[in-house]
Formats: sequence, structure tokens, C-alpha cells
Amino acid sequence: MNKEKHIVLLGAGAVGVLPAVKLLLRKDLRLTVAADSQRVERYRRDGIFFNGQKIPFDFASPDEMSNLPPAELVIIATKTPSLEEALVNIIPLVDEKTILLPLLNGITASDIIQKHFPRNTVLKGYFLGHASVRENNHISHDGIGTFFVGGNQQAAAATYELFRSSGINTVVPEDIISAMWKKFVLNVGVNQTQAVFKADYGTMQKSKEMLSYARSLMQEAVLVANAEHVSGTESMVEDAMKVILDMPGNVKTSMLQDILAGRVTEVDAFAGTICQKAALYKIPVPFNQDVLDKLK
Repeated sequence: MNKEKHIVLLGAGAVGVLPAVKLLLRKDLRLTVAADSQRVERYRRDGIFFNGQKIPFDFASPDEMSNLPPAELVIIATKTPSLEEALVNIIPLVDEKTILLPLLNGITASDIIQKHFPRNTVLKGYFLGHASVRENNHISHDGIGTFFVGGNQQAAAATYELFRSSGINTVVPEDIISAMWKKFVLNVGVNQTQAVFKADYGTMQKSKEMLSYARSLMQEAVLVANAEHVSGTESMVEDAMKVILDMPGNVKTSMLQDILAGRVTEVDAFAGTICQKAALYKIPVPFNQDVLDKLK
């Protein structure tokens, strides 16, 4: 990536802010937070705070983008339910060279984005680490976590170097599809279990019922992954269980935070995706169907 590049963030929430606050410190970057006009107005009025400090982001709505250069990289970190609606807010800043990096939960975001921007390079990516806590415009995080990026080799390497040189923990896995499914299986288990039981990691770690429920959800996800010929599935459930048991007890998943705050959840991205794919392969997934029925 060249000097004085323009980086755009779409989705200044619990995940998107994590790389953005570090990229903002660089003198050779221009960082813009893109959003619709109402959201931009609210951001300018109320600000975005990270670990107690107001972050001096530049904001732009589509009708304010005419004087901005095209984005070299767009980091997309919206919630999955609002992804397609939000993509219109970056159209003026996307040219044929723009790289798009989704960091959403689930395994469908890159395909959705590619349909909207068929001529662009769309990477695959996600964040794995301790959950951020978002309360309105205040976000807090302990700094523990890693970003995973893959897809187009050249674009992934350039994004990795940008993140690495900015002090952002980043990995380019050999098999990004397998890596994304590994995170997806974890999310299917832990996010949905916490949302159904309305309990944090500490409660979950002490509950045989919750751990068993999470394991059943993840085993169903692995059956679907096997049907899609995803590699490395044999250890995904046990790896996820280790993550669940090692998490700080007072941490709440993003899905539980959404439930408690009365926000729309990402159940369609988790159980919804599993149920949809399972139907194609005629695989029974009663636990994920149960979650979908309860949280929809």
C-alpha cells in the first residue's frame, strides 16, 4: 500500500473501532468513518469514546464524499443484519482498486459484499479475542485479540502489513475458510448459548446444562462444515470449548449484549445460516432450530 492512503471504516462499533484507533495514530493515513447522514450527525454531536477517551474521527455521509479520495481499503464491521443497507454509504469512495475487508461475525459477509461490488477484491476476515463492551457510544476493550485476514494473496499481504506496522495483532492463516469456520463454530456455540440463557462466561463455565447446549450447537455446525468439505473440523468443537473455559468470567458475548440492550441480534448469521445450509444437505439441526425459534 502506498503512502498517504485513504482508509475507510464502515461500522464504528465494538470491532471496527479496535483497528481504527491504531490506524488513526499514523501520519501517512487518512481515516474516514462512513455512515448515513443521521448517524454521522449523531457521531459528531455525541462522539465515539474508546476506553474512556473521545476518539477524533473524521466522519462522512455519502453526500459529503465528493471531495474525498477513493478508499484504498474499506474495513467493514457493521452488524450482519444491517450490512446490505450500510453498504450504500461507501459507494462514492469505492473505485476499481479499492480493497474491501469484512470483519463481521458469520461466514456470509464476503459473499454479500462481493455481490454489491463484483469488480473489487473482497477479502475474508474476522476478529478473535476478548469481547468488546459497547454501551451506546462508549466502547471498551482490554486489547487482547487478533485479526485474521485472507483471500486474495496480494491484497491480504498488503492489509497484513498495514495492520502489523500499525501495532494491530494480525494473522494470515493458510486456510482462511477453515479458520473462519473455526470462529463460526465457536460463535454458534457461545454467542447463542449466552443469548438463550442470558448468562455471561462465568455462569456458563459453571453450568453443565449451558456447556452441553453449546456443545450440541457446535456439533451441528461441524456436521454442516463437513458437508461443505471444510478442512480441520475434527478439532473445532474441543478448541472452542477451551476458548469458552479460558475466557474471563465477567465477559459477555456481543449477542448477549444485544439481547440485554434490546438490539436486533445476529441469530440469522449463526443459527439461520446453519439451518439454511443444513436443509440443503438434509442434516437435522434441532438445537440451532431451537435457537432460531427462540431468538427470532
